[in-house]
Amino acid sequence: MEQVKKKSSVIYWLLFFISVAACVLMYFSPFANYITATLPFICYYFVKAMDLI
Repeated sequence: MEQVKKKSSVIYWLLFFISVAACVLMYFSPFANYITATLPFICYYFVKAMDLI
């Protein structure tokens, strides 16, 4: 029986928190109109970190 190797998701958690920080920074910056540009990154890296896809 072949064992399934568990992948490390540390990099995805790091990228998720960086994306959240970028979202918060954009909220308080003059570029607040573009805050929705960070949402795909937040969602994607969260799902990858949770190992759902």
